[in-house]
Amino acid sequence: MSTVAAIILGWNPQRWNGWTPSYEALTPGVSPQRTLAGSWTVGRRVNIPVGADAWLLMQGRQRGLVGHGVVTRAPYPGPHDRDPESTTNYVDVAWDGLLPVAERIVPQVLKTEASGVAWDYVFSSGTGVPTAAEAQVHQLWQRHALD
Repeated sequence: MSTVAAIILGWNPQRWNGWTPSYEALTPGVSPQRTLAGSWTVGRRVNIPVGADAWLLMQGRQRGLVGHGVVTRAPYPGPHDRDPESTTNYVDVAWDGLLPVAERIVPQVLKTEASGVAWDYVFSSGTGVPTAAEAQVHQLWQRHALD
């Protein structure tokens, strides 16, 4: 199993919305100068290094790319959020950009401008971004999120 340089972390607000304060209240204060530390489940994945890009993909009814961060701690085991008897792996992330939900990068744009990623087939956290598509995703983020 090869190590990845970028991962997609899935967030479905209908299943988990434990941002404190609310996600929308957090977004204006997050920037490369003011990162937000957090942990995120990556299932059974273990090949995610510190320094990997972490892209936050909102799932469910309002699907779209809403965040970027950097992995600050490689995968480690912890209790599963929906079944404390089970374990899953987590990574720590320093979020440096979170878009308001209304400003998310929608699937049509993702598929057009970052076509190297199979956006319609990302169903879980920790999915690797193909090496050939990493630059596409960064450029997309620069154009849409940082303008």
